Amino acid sequence: MTLNQLINREQRRLLSERKRLENLVMELPSGTLSFGKNVSKGKKYYKWYVSDDSKGQRSRKIYLRREHRSLARQLARKSLLQARLKDIDQELNAIDAYMSKQSKTNFWNKVIRTPGIRELIADDDCEAEKFWAPPEMAEELRQWMYAEYETNNIYPEQKNVPTDVGIMVRSKSEAIIVMLLTMFNIPFRYECKLEVGGHIFYPDFTIRHPITGETLYWEHAGRLDLQDYRMDFLSKLRIYMNNGIIPDNNLILTFESPGHPLDIAIIMDKLEEFFFTVPKELRNDY
Repeated sequence: MTLNQLINREQRRLLSERKRLENLVMELPSGTLSFGKNVSKGKKYYKWYVSDDSKGQRSRKIYLRREHRSLARQLARKSLLQARLKDIDQELNAIDAYMSKQSKTNFWNKVIRTPGIRELIADDDCEAEKFWAPPEMAEELRQWMYAEYETNNIYPEQKNVPTDVGIMVRSKSEAIIVMLLTMFNIPFRYECKLEVGGHIFYPDFTIRHPITGETLYWEHAGRLDLQDYRMDFLSKLRIYMNNGIIPDNNLILTFESPGHPLDIAIIMDKLEEFFFTVPKELRNDY
């Protein structure tokens, strides 16, 4: 995995952590905790206060009595979470600064992608594979990928498979797809809301082509052994096709059942079919 891929993965992880912490902070009581220290007979005592943290209002400290210790604990936790959020913002700013500078000074990629040089290298398949690298992700696609979007909240307990980029998915096969999309710098959203033909769906993956920016969808049918599942999937597929979302055009399909698990080679074939050629040496790693 390249340095850029590692940084992209860390950026996703930080964004996911920030979103989770922001939600936790919103659930905690309003106000900011402060404290004072007293010493009596050689022992230290603390007094806790809460002040209004609303903007545009004058702050007023209120003493928290012993019976309000639970509130003090929650505000202390809020202070800790807010401090972590500041750290995350600093780390994300540092990543943005690095990626911005790196994209302007990546001399290796500029030379490799020069048509005249690339043509000469391509004459030797072995040498060409050594120089191969997935396309860099455009800033507009990066912003699209990390922007807020409405996702599927049905059966959230089924999103119980973790991924390297911090999102939870519903199956190990989906986790593998996430891993490979990330590794090859293909921007995606997981279970992003889609309104089509008067219906609302949440495709497993909404994808932007890393070079053209074209929108594609990826549906992984993972329970073909269940009749109701098959019928629902075929009904969805019919609506997709009636509204211009066509298999092998802008819709990627993979299938699985308990007796026929998804092979990672099939995923690699799909990536090669829809996005770019994956060198043989790199395919052999999987």
